[in-house]
Amino acid sequence: MHNEGMKPWRVLRKDVLGMKFACPDCGQHIDAGRELFGELVECPICGKIMQVPDLKNAPGDIPPKRLPPPPPVRT
Repeated sequence: MHNEGMKPWRVLRKDVLGMKFACPDCGQHIDAGRELFGELVECPICGKIMQVPDLKNAPGDIPPKRLPPPPPVRT
């Protein structure tokens, strides 16, 4: 199945309700709601204070992630 004729989904910054990012010290995955974008938060594992990424400084819309191609069909 090929998706050549299909248009990819575009995610607008205003549609993003939250994001996941990793602590730069310990790598813990952190979920942050939109209200925390650009704010300082503390890692729940190592205690590192870091700033939640802010999409206001992101260039344009967020491109969709590309799905890997399906595995070949064995016959």
